Amino acid sequence: MLLTNAYDPDPRVRQEAVALARMGCRVRILAWDRDLKSPASERMEEVEVERVFLASSHGRGVTQIFFYALLFLKMFWRGMRTPFDAIHCHDLDTLPLGFVLGKLKRKPIVYDSHESFPDMLEGNVPRAVQRALVLLENFLIRRVDLLITVGEKLRRHFAERGARRSVVVGNWKRLGDFSRTPRENLELRRHMGIPDDALLVVCITQLLKDRKIEALLEAVEFSPNVYLIIGGKGILEDLVREKSANPRIRFAGFVSGKQIADYTCAGDVIYYGFDPGNPNARFSAPNKLYEAVAAGRPLITGDFGEIADVVREAACGIVLTEYNVPEILKAFEVLADRRARDSMAVNAWHFGRTSMNWDRGVVVLHAEYSRFLPGLTQPPADSVGKLAMAAAEGLGA
Repeated sequence: MLLTNAYDPDPRVRQEAVALARMGCRVRILAWDRDLKSPASERMEEVEVERVFLASSHGRGVTQIFFYALLFLKMFWRGMRTPFDAIHCHDLDTLPLGFVLGKLKRKPIVYDSHESFPDMLEGNVPRAVQRALVLLENFLIRRVDLLITVGEKLRRHFAERGARRSVVVGNWKRLGDFSRTPRENLELRRHMGIPDDALLVVCITQLLKDRKIEALLEAVEFSPNVYLIIGGKGILEDLVREKSANPRIRFAGFVSGKQIADYTCAGDVIYYGFDPGNPNARFSAPNKLYEAVAAGRPLITGDFGEIADVVREAACGIVLTEYNVPEILKAFEVLADRRARDSMAVNAWHFGRTSMNWDRGVVVLHAEYSRFLPGLTQPPADSVGKLAMAAAEGLGA
């Protein structure tokens, strides 16, 4: 696997790497440590991690290309010395290198697109560079052996551009990680001083302008029976701290790992804000969607991307026409009805168990990698259950 972060670990990469290792693969990640802080090599769970040290920073714009050129030389040398049976490229910024290595060694090439990479660079590089990246991606996706991506909308987008075989492995969650008893949820709420009958909204995100946090905070201030747990870090952190003077707004600071699941399960509804004008919004299938359905919690989101499609299809939340205070207040009013909220929660819970969970991701990875590497260990039957048959029927497109 090729990766342009230091793997500390990257959650999506970790889930895929560990799953493949448990199928009998020897998984090695070649990762770029631009902060020069991690060990040169280590074994993390069942995965071997080797890091390439090259000092740089994010947000360099076009000048980053010079760092990529040097990085590719370093990684190419290590890749040529390493025997492998398949090469798995995480995002477009590793694909050209992985493509060359795979072709030279005549091994299968897997492109794992975590997002629409050229769209992600909107505003950071000139339009000409974006267009060049789209043309490069078009050339490569027609020639890789497998394209994996995070959502059906983005998969169809790649298929329309010529990808020969494409599948979805979302950033789906392990259901066991989001399993809490009613007593555990109640204890956490009471520990935080949240009344049992309050509507508890959970928003754990990057505290940035495009996350539509300001309208949420204002709406909560107008709603006497609505409490908010908000966590994260970013440029709006000072504003959130200021607003947390309101006893109904609880700022949790930076939240990660098990705490995300704790707050998600204890909440009544999950709020996801994002700028619909962002080019990547059209494909949006964020972690908040998968966390909510794993925990069986309704969502409030905007009208864009795969997340809006899922909320409508599964009837598991409310799609706002706009991110503004009146619309959010209307959503609070609907969700204050316990019967309506419980119905959405049941729908979210059911959808998480039938369509979007990590057991399904394991089935997809096993089916696809078995085409390259026959004899992989089958995923445990008690883990994937009936998903195997459903996934086998419609993996490729």
